[in-house]
Order: sequence, then C-alpha cells, then structure tokens
Amino acid sequence: MKMKQRSIALAVLSVGGFLGLALLRPIPSGAVSLLMVDNFEGPGGLKNTLDNRANVFLKAPSKAMVSVQNSSIQGKKTQVLMIRYEKKQTGGPFDGGGWAGYYTLLKSPGALVAPTPENPNPALAPEKYLDASGYKALTFQVRGEKGTENFVIGLSDQHWDLVGDSVKSQEIGKYLPAGKLTTEWQKATIPFDEFFVDYTRLSGISVVFEGDLFPATGSTGKIYLDDIALE
Repeated sequence: MKMKQRSIALAVLSVGGFLGLALLRPIPSGAVSLLMVDNFEGPGGLKNTLDNRANVFLKAPSKAMVSVQNSSIQGKKTQVLMIRYEKKQTGGPFDGGGWAGYYTLLKSPGALVAPTPENPNPALAPEKYLDASGYKALTFQVRGEKGTENFVIGLSDQHWDLVGDSVKSQEIGKYLPAGKLTTEWQKATIPFDEFFVDYTRLSGISVVFEGDLFPATGSTGKIYLDDIALE
C-alpha cells in the first residue's frame, strides 16, 4: 500500500500537482521534468515562483533596475521581466566601474521554529539549498531591446553562496539558436555541464553584466526574460 501511495504522489508531482509541491525541499532526483523558478505572472514584488527572494545587485557607478511588463511570446500574452543595466568601466572599487546584475534565489530562507518550554527561544532552522540533481539544464526565454546587449549567467551552490559569488557561463549567445541576442524571443538552454558546482545544494541564479563583455566606454541596454526554469 505504501508503494502504491508513493507512485501516486510522484505522478501528481510530474503531471498536475507541480505548482503546489515544487516548494518542497529537497526535490528528489528525477521526480519532475521541469521546475519553474519564475514566470513573472504573480502579483509582483521581490519574490519568485518558489517564494524566494529576487532583486538586482549593483555597485556604483554601475546601475541596474527591473520591472515586470506585459508582452507576447509566440502570440501568447504574458508578463516578462525587463532588466535595464548601465555598466561602467571606470570608477568604483579598483577603478573597475562597479558591477550590476539580477539574481533569483533557489535556496529557501531559515524557518522559524516553534518555542517549547524546554527551549523558549529556539534558533532559526537552517537555510535549505535546492537539490537539483534531477535536472540537466537551465532554460529561459530572452530577447534584447536592440539585439546588441550581452550578459553571462551565474550559478551558485552553498560554497559560492557563502563567499558571495557564482560560477559564470559563457556569453549568452552560445546558448541561443541565433548565436546572439536579437530583438526576437529565443529560448536559451544552458547545460549544467557548463558549471562546476554542487547541484545537490544550489543557492541561486544570476544575470551578470560583466565588464569584459563590453567596450572600454561601457554599455547600457535592456533585456527581457521569461520562464526561468530547470529542465
């Protein structure tokens, strides 16, 4: 009977009950074919579909901002994330122009623990990193405002999370059908093999506008993202 119940639970997870069950940690290897990190269809704010934090990161003089906008992909109305960036190449720390980008967290924050008579002031339960060992790639829809924009993707596990950094992909064009960003929507597929991290303890995904992607004069631009997922 227990085996039958387990089989039913896995079927619900992979077919119809994904949205409700995807918040569980850890996610068993092979249990689902797609984990939606963010489709930007919610009420807005600084949280993704996993109910974890998402926001820009920046260091002056570079800048970044985001907003959710209405759009259409392949004739289907949807909401997408617009990221506007201004990457400087001079000024700021080490005269490197600062930094700018966007992150969305895969790890869940530490949870409150109910007090007991024996422990009236319990510490928070630890953060829960995402077990993504059942997935093979990071995917998302993307386009540029002009088609001249550029960025890399960062992926962090527990180690890189603790040092405040991530492992970077190659330039985004490598993972697009057209070989570069264009003004048309394309699906980016970045195999996990591009990153040397612990996939059983993932922390976050970032969109990074690094200095060596742009000319010495710096760069400004807008990109649009939708349906960030693990497949």
